[in-house]
Amino acid sequence: MDERSRYKQFEDQFHRQLVKRAEQLLGRWLPADRVRVETTPDGAETVRAAVSRWGASAANPYALEQSLPGAQGQQLRFERRVLGPLRREVVRLRAQVLMPLQAMILGGAAGPIDAEYVRDALARFRSMPRPQRPTAVVFASPTGFTPEARALVNAAGECSLILMGGRADGGWDVDVPEVLKKSPWRPLFELESLDERVGRLVYHLQKHAVELESRGLALPELAEQLGLPGEQVVALVREACRRDGRLMTVVHEGVLHVCRSPLADEVREMNWWSWIRRNVFRLPPSPAERVRELTAQRVQLEAERHQLDQRLTGLGEQARELEQRGVDAKNDAERRAIAGQLMRTEREMRRVQAQANMLTQQIDVIGTHIHHQTMAEKGKRVALPSSEELAREAAQAEAMMAELATSADLAASIEVGATSPAMAEEEQAIMERFRAAAAEKAAPSKAGAEPAPPAAERSRAPGAERLAGGPAPAEPPPGEKSKAKPELG
Repeated sequence: MDERSRYKQFEDQFHRQLVKRAEQLLGRWLPADRVRVETTPDGAETVRAAVSRWGASAANPYALEQSLPGAQGQQLRFERRVLGPLRREVVRLRAQVLMPLQAMILGGAAGPIDAEYVRDALARFRSMPRPQRPTAVVFASPTGFTPEARALVNAAGECSLILMGGRADGGWDVDVPEVLKKSPWRPLFELESLDERVGRLVYHLQKHAVELESRGLALPELAEQLGLPGEQVVALVREACRRDGRLMTVVHEGVLHVCRSPLADEVREMNWWSWIRRNVFRLPPSPAERVRELTAQRVQLEAERHQLDQRLTGLGEQARELEQRGVDAKNDAERRAIAGQLMRTEREMRRVQAQANMLTQQIDVIGTHIHHQTMAEKGKRVALPSSEELAREAAQAEAMMAELATSADLAASIEVGATSPAMAEEEQAIMERFRAAAAEKAAPSKAGAEPAPPAAERSRAPGAERLAGGPAPAEPPPGEKSKAKPELG
């Protein structure tokens, strides 16, 4: 799929999702009970101007204009019942997709939409007559928006501005004004469903599988990668843990971390007897529970070691800087002061390195224990046949194969042909006729293909044989020489 088709698909998907989201929230979350959707040519003039500016030399500018996305817009009018059949319009929303038209026409990499493009598109709506002026305008872009353009959402104005940029992972970067964040209209611009957001979370978790299975992923890091607020990421993490029994959360120094255990949690399939066993009788934890406890302990140690590694990196850079300063020092007093700082820095590096080595050994011990318990538990969960069953089935299979081989040999030895002796003799006679006819057909072709005598023999003189000592040809009798030939009348 080329870029133009992909952008066209993005435009159609955005308008479809916005209308679907509005219909889902009517009467429950939004202060409106009906929405009227109208298609508007809001971007037609922009597309036409772009073709006139950058695509005038095209073979068919009109066809180019018709093939470019970005000319379609939508108007959503939200209404609420006031009294009986009387309704009042509460919000008028205009939605449009801003496309990188220059890159689509001239080719090349498409960048995010800049602030000037947004101002020009917004000015067209703000200049409308007051009865037609929208309450809010939402602009979407498949390539996102620049930081300057995203800062325009908080600019003062009667027409509120909402920007929605497409993300590479399939999500949205939504920028809304501060006054709209706590209003009931904020959920209207959350176009992703719960399953789609959980899918994006799982995508990022799989992308960082090494960290997920070692020190875990911190919640602020996940929120930055997903482009969502922290409270929404917490809800998504809990939903992902509910769906995947291997995912678990660990709190380290007040920060929530997401990690993955080698064994799935059995709590989700726990019946009433298991609940009584764990909470009433206080019996020892199951192997899966023990593995999860060890995994949480390992995650905390891994996170602590990661912090020590970062501290070691900073101390190493500081030591190299002090080393260079000592080399460039002008006098001994300055060198002595720098030497003292470098000595303290190197001493601190050795201490931090010792702590990191201790944590590494602890992590190795816990990891080995987790590995052994995981292998033992997974081996118990798979029902394998016993040695007696394997031997019995092997003997039965061997006996069956021997019987089959005996039957096959017997069938090959007693096979009766369908040809009688008379039929065989007749077939042999026909074959001899075929061979004789083929030999007769090949004889004339061989005779015509005999080689001619060499040119030296053809050019030899009649008396050459006599000169060579050969016998002379016999002369005709005298009577025959004098006999006259009759004339032809």
